[in-house]
Amino acid sequence: MTDRASAYPLRTARKHSTRAALVDAAAELFVRKGIDVATLDEVAAHAGMHVQTLYRHFPNKAALAQAIELRYLERFRERIEDPARTEDTLTFWRNWVETAAREVTERDGGRGYRAAIQQRFSATAVPGNLLASWFEYEELLAKSLARDLGVHPDEDPRPRLIACALWAGNVNAARRWVMSEKPGQSLSAACVAVVDGVVSLMGGQALRTAKKTTSSRASVARRRR
Repeated sequence: MTDRASAYPLRTARKHSTRAALVDAAAELFVRKGIDVATLDEVAAHAGMHVQTLYRHFPNKAALAQAIELRYLERFRERIEDPARTEDTLTFWRNWVETAAREVTERDGGRGYRAAIQQRFSATAVPGNLLASWFEYEELLAKSLARDLGVHPDEDPRPRLIACALWAGNVNAARRWVMSEKPGQSLSAACVAVVDGVVSLMGGQALRTAKKTTSSRASVARRRR
């Protein structure tokens, strides 16, 4: 915490609370209406604030969208790094994408979210900050998978390969869902199918191999004592 923040704790807390309320409002409206349709005036009103208050925190929609991405990333980081988490990484990720997909599509059948994703995939280039957050998801998954496998992610390629397959598959599932013309197609089911496919093709075998390798190394270590 900076000296200024320490000197004015109530002001700092109020600033963080205001910012969080604006991000919450933007996240809801962007999903419901689409980022192109929702206006900053609507975001401010939805948060119960004047639009000038919003501009003091976020100069434009892009800054708000970045804040939303970072908030989702930090929530994911807290959950996947939670020492109290009991399920393995693959099960955790399956539950995470299933819940997330259901939440963004249950309100209006996903029309707002579809519009937001369409805009993202129609862009000529993916913004650098979005790419950075995507890479961070992969890194968090790789580190968690490495812990499951009992290996170091920089020494064994399997955790990173599985993480890349999980994340890229999830992005591709969202893109295909947006492009699909089939009515009622479930984004949640599409995302879960990706995880199950990765487990079948890579994850399950990798975990079985890792268990055998770990057991073998442990036996050798015991014999050397």
